[in-house]
Parts: sequence; C-alpha cells; structure tokens
Amino acid sequence: MTAIKTANIVEGNLAQEPKYFPEGQYVARIVFRIMHTDRRLNPQTNQWEDGRTTAVDVNFYGPAAERYAQTIQQQPDVFAKGTAVVAWGELSDRPDTWTDRDGNPQATPVINGTRIIPNQLVNQRRASRQQANSTSLSQYTNAAPEQGPVGGATGAGLNHHERQPGSSTTATPSIQKGTWKWNASKPST
Repeated sequence: MTAIKTANIVEGNLAQEPKYFPEGQYVARIVFRIMHTDRRLNPQTNQWEDGRTTAVDVNFYGPAAERYAQTIQQQPDVFAKGTAVVAWGELSDRPDTWTDRDGNPQATPVINGTRIIPNQLVNQRRASRQQANSTSLSQYTNAAPEQGPVGGATGAGLNHHERQPGSSTTATPSIQKGTWKWNASKPST
C-alpha cells in the first residue's frame, strides 16, 4: 500500500526574526513567520495596488530546529527580517489561534516545515535595485557642473530651482527606471 504525501510551498518575506525555543521541557522548536501581499496592476490607473496580506507560520522541530538556530547564529543575515524565502512542508491541523484588538478570534495557518531557503533570485534583484538607487542618488547629490558643448555649464549637479550664473538653461532631475536623468530646459520668459 502506498500513500500520497502532499507538500505545501510558501513564498514570501520573513515578517520578523525567527523565534527559537531551545530544548527543555519540550522538543526544540523554531518558528519562521512568512507574509505575502498580493499585488495587482489596476488597468484603469496603470498603478500597482496591494491586495490581501497572508501570514503563515512555518515550524521546525528537534534536530532541524537546532540546525536552523545554529545557522542563524553563524550567519545572522541569512534569515533576517524582510528576507525573501521559500518554505515547504505539511499543513498542520492546528492553526495558531489568537484574539485581535477588537476581541475577534483569528487564526494563522501553520506548516510543519521540511525545509526553508532564502529566495536568492528575489533577494539579488532587491540588492541590485538598492545598489542602483543608492548609486544614482549619490551621483545626483555629488555631481559637479559639467561644461556644455558651447562652454557654458549644463546645469548638472544643481538643485531643480537653481541656475548656473551666466547659463541660459536650468536642470531638473527626473527618475526613469530607477536612475536619475537630467533634463535641461530653457527658462520660461
């Protein structure tokens, strides 16, 4: 006789630092709270809008919990709050129940975890975006005026309301795909 084992896969961000409960009266346990917010493109406004936010607790017990706790101790950034992760395991028949501020009963689904790993693709994409944004911002704030083709300053490095003395152009920054681009325009008369 064979049995079918189902696995649930959860993708999202760690909502908090993992909580570790060392072995004592009970077996060791570590809890990862994963949250995900659906995002949808609104066709009328062409803007992304947040949808429903879902939270899931992923629990690991015994030696697995101890291994994850040791990994976190050795490499704290691996499972830091906000890290994108993928976890899988079996859905527990005991959800985490609690009462909200208004006195309403609530429940958070619980997965008895088999494995959890950082989502490297998402985390690398985030790091690249942050690096590009910080590089662009530092270029914007530290830029020096450049010489234009006629010998006057192009206005680069100036605030949007400043104008280089003797120059007939003003510079206004605009953001395009995460990078700063300067638009020089003639002042209105």
